[in-house]
Amino acid sequence: MMHSLQNRHAVSSRCMGVGRSHSLRVCRAVQTADPLQVVLGWAGSNKIATDKLAVANDLATDVPVFVAAKDLPAGDAILQVPDSAWITADTAHKSSIGKYVGSLEPWLQVALLLLAEKGQPGSSWSQYISSLPSQPNSPLFWSDQELQLLEGTQLLESVLGYKQFFSEQYQQLDEELFSPNRAAFPADRVNRTSFSWAVASVRSKLHAPLDADPVALVPLADALPHRRNANAAWKLKSAGIFGKGKVLAVEATRAVRKGEALVMDYGPEKLDNALLLDHAVLDPSSNKAGYSLTLTLPEDDRYYADKLDILERNGLGGSASFSLLRGEEPAPEMMGFLRLMQLSGSDCFLLESIFEAEVWAYLCQPVSAPNEAAVCSAMIDGAREALSHYCSSIDEDLALLRDGGLVPGSRQDMAVQVRLGEKEALDSLLGFFEGRGADLSALEYYQERRLKGLGLMDEEGKTTYDSFFKDGIA
Repeated sequence: MMHSLQNRHAVSSRCMGVGRSHSLRVCRAVQTADPLQVVLGWAGSNKIATDKLAVANDLATDVPVFVAAKDLPAGDAILQVPDSAWITADTAHKSSIGKYVGSLEPWLQVALLLLAEKGQPGSSWSQYISSLPSQPNSPLFWSDQELQLLEGTQLLESVLGYKQFFSEQYQQLDEELFSPNRAAFPADRVNRTSFSWAVASVRSKLHAPLDADPVALVPLADALPHRRNANAAWKLKSAGIFGKGKVLAVEATRAVRKGEALVMDYGPEKLDNALLLDHAVLDPSSNKAGYSLTLTLPEDDRYYADKLDILERNGLGGSASFSLLRGEEPAPEMMGFLRLMQLSGSDCFLLESIFEAEVWAYLCQPVSAPNEAAVCSAMIDGAREALSHYCSSIDEDLALLRDGGLVPGSRQDMAVQVRLGEKEALDSLLGFFEGRGADLSALEYYQERRLKGLGLMDEEGKTTYDSFFKDGIA
């Protein structure tokens, strides 16, 4: 059951409206050069085939996009970029800054390589780097006034955390690496502003399976825009003699018609707030707005060790995150974690080793009325507390969506969509546990399920062993 928050906060001047969604389907020919043409030039210099690509302007946004130059069957390799054309930590090692950056994390080495090569006429990466946005749209670069639109959101908390982390990272590097080696890291090219640009650029262009081990930027392949309803995806393949080399293939995930925009999903498992933070994008036609709830087992719990053992044996840890979506019930795994957190008193018999093989299955269903009541109470309090920090109510944001007034894809547009999605997910969570808490007697708990399994209780909840005594059997 959904419950709307009725005017929890009066809308302020910083809580603006959003624009309407649009599709990315029909395109027209591009008349002028753009970053995509630049990166196509880079591909030509590196002898990467691009005959299946064309550039056209999206009619709705007038933004240049890659489109299919011909009809493509599902599974077709639209383009292939060999590992020799990737930007990796190994690329940084072989560059002019190689001797300085070898001990840094791979993503940081790649970021510093972008700074070292940016604006260098003879650089083999100059075309690619010039195709990157000079002013990333990530919330990390939003003004204080724009960030006020995110007041109370999970996204704002993450933004502030990352800004602090990157600031501290820069300060340390400036003291230990940049200042002592100004010939390699001149102040006019390597400063706090340019460093922020570089790390944000790397963050926005990293995609699975090349976002962890190894970390690699893949020019051209990373130019496909994000859409939830993707028609292309990255595939890592072996190449070369004995398969020692690697190639990143962009494959069609379904049949693609000529002239159709080529799009990929930057994070199928990511919520919109994470996509906006990581890649500075949202899908205007199909969102996945929600809230990421992190549950942590309290270390001062009397049975902490036993509970942690149960979580670890079931692929979790002492802390786990769960995605909350509007209108969806909590996942069984989340309910199991919550019940384990609240497990106390007589219910703790489930922690005995005799239940080791079945305990997680038991926890994913109601354990007892007191346990379920404790879960509901904790979640209701938590959801209400989280909702109280937003700068507008759900109804107010929905009204802003209906009225429009903002440019689609603008920062104000994205901010309101994200904060509305977070609130709607929390509101669904609140409604679920309020409804559950009000009807605890209708649930079936462990003891009832156990008795039914032993044939000692029928489906109506009545015992089946009374007749033993009536008939003199026992």
